[in-house]
Amino acid sequence: MKLNYGLAGFGGIAKIHLLGIKNIHLLGVPIDFEVNLSTLFTTSQTHRMEGITIGFENTVDSIDTLARSNVDLVDICTPNFLHKEEILLASNAGKHIYCEKPLGMNSIETSEIMKDISKSGVKNQVAFMLRFLPAVAYAHAILKQNLLGRIYAFRGEFFHSSYLNPDKKMSWRQDKNKSGGGALMDLGVHLIDLVRFLIGEIEAVSASIETIVKKRHSVDGKLEDVSVDDWALLSMNLQSGTKGTLEASRVAAGNEGTRLTIYGEHGSLRIDLSNPYLPAIFDVNSKNFSEELSFLSDDDFYSEVLRLYPIPKFSQGFMIDAHLTALLWFFKSIVADKVLSGTPTFEDGHKAQEVIDAAYQSAREKGALKNLNI
Repeated sequence: MKLNYGLAGFGGIAKIHLLGIKNIHLLGVPIDFEVNLSTLFTTSQTHRMEGITIGFENTVDSIDTLARSNVDLVDICTPNFLHKEEILLASNAGKHIYCEKPLGMNSIETSEIMKDISKSGVKNQVAFMLRFLPAVAYAHAILKQNLLGRIYAFRGEFFHSSYLNPDKKMSWRQDKNKSGGGALMDLGVHLIDLVRFLIGEIEAVSASIETIVKKRHSVDGKLEDVSVDDWALLSMNLQSGTKGTLEASRVAAGNEGTRLTIYGEHGSLRIDLSNPYLPAIFDVNSKNFSEELSFLSDDDFYSEVLRLYPIPKFSQGFMIDAHLTALLWFFKSIVADKVLSGTPTFEDGHKAQEVIDAAYQSAREKGALKNLNI
């Protein structure tokens, strides 16, 4: 089967998607379908020319034209404020939709997206690509088997540092009207999804946020106000009674990385993206017993992630590897005409956005605990 692939946007994240897709057959990934680079939408003429050079059959200058083309799916890699309009156009045209995070600017938008998607019935997935790291799939299997017993706490960190540089230029990411938020929307959303996927639903949240670099120069030299957070700290209560914290920062100089530690009555596990293939697992005596466990071969989600994820020899780095595996997961759902178990659907994107909205409301109210209706 051949899937006609449509891409909206040609920025950095779009190119990460394409680096994976273009190299599928060189990576030895076992798939039974072809991905045809059918149509690229971008408003940049230069980027449209580049699209033809790398193999797209067609390039267009409007999302409406892309939605009406013969593509089977649309991969949305445009700025956050464009997501809703582009999703609705693609949905109404009957195209399956893969969308970069966050799904929308706020939960009002994502709620409207959910209503439309439920009517159109198209396959949909949010790019919560961390789900598709072998270490995360391994942890998912461990937790499903209740190996750690009752989970009582967790701590997550997603740290970048480049925004600490005051010379970094202003972009749509620092404009709340175009991004919807800062570090929490950009990075924290991944941790929120992992908590929901691995541990359970979030019942209440308290948050603190801060903007460290408050003004930046635009590309034309104008000094502008930064209207989003550089740093966010969330304290969460889950429906199960588990409690934990998530911290997202784009100003964490010297401590970049992504980590999630989960504490249970029989031990703990730690996912650290410095090793995307295996989590570290500890028993009650703090002995590390990270090794292949017999039940893993019977875990469908773990087995399929391991099958699709490039082996270390052919790794292009976890960022490209994880995005490719997430995309392949979506392509397989289209070919199989069903939602595969473990898929981060638009519903997951909407629920993550509800948590983010509650967190921002809490921060405005000086950390007041906000309950969610999830």
